[in-house]
Amino acid sequence: MKITKIELINICKVKNERTILKNVNLKIIGGKRYIFFGPSGSGKTTLLRLINRMDDPTSGEILIDGHNITELPILNLRKKIGLVFQIPVIFNGTVKDNLMAPYDIGAINSPPNDAELKHVLKLSGLNNNFLIRKASELSIGEKQRVNIARMLLNKPDVLLLDEPTSALDNSSATRLLESIMELSKVNGLTIIMVTHQLEYARLLGGQIIDIQDGAIINEQL
Repeated sequence: MKITKIELINICKVKNERTILKNVNLKIIGGKRYIFFGPSGSGKTTLLRLINRMDDPTSGEILIDGHNITELPILNLRKKIGLVFQIPVIFNGTVKDNLMAPYDIGAINSPPNDAELKHVLKLSGLNNNFLIRKASELSIGEKQRVNIARMLLNKPDVLLLDEPTSALDNSSATRLLESIMELSKVNGLTIIMVTHQLEYARLLGGQIIDIQDGAIINEQL
């Protein structure tokens, strides 16, 4: 049975008198992979920000599990729906320090133990010894994997990825996308990725949502 995880209903977004999104209607089925594909400035990243409530639509509504997104506490929402940015967010210290950052500042309770940290690293395609590595010395691809591992600690239902391969060479990008595919298959995660590179959209697989000038013009498997 296909269950709708996220539903966008007549979403419009206007900012600084510019229409970024217009009448977007879309159903995201739980456990599937989706790619928001299109040129820069088409509204792809704005859609991700709305789903994560980093911004709100000018009109329309977004439903998560049938509930209006505005009814959910922000912290609960962002635990359910993790967003990995285009440029990896990395703090000083080791990889372990980076994974523990949300707990150290008190943003999230019940910190994980080392076994849980090693588990999310493995899911993200990194070895156990990365825990003690200095985060600043990692490659861009490894930093991106650390960001994904940090999100996985929240046990999200949905993983949003904003151009995660943009700073990677082809080999690193391919390995990252293979890890993301595995996460989707093994953990049943719903994946929504933004990209303007068709080869990476096809590599991730799933449903490609073609977005042009703030509107969905095509959906294809």
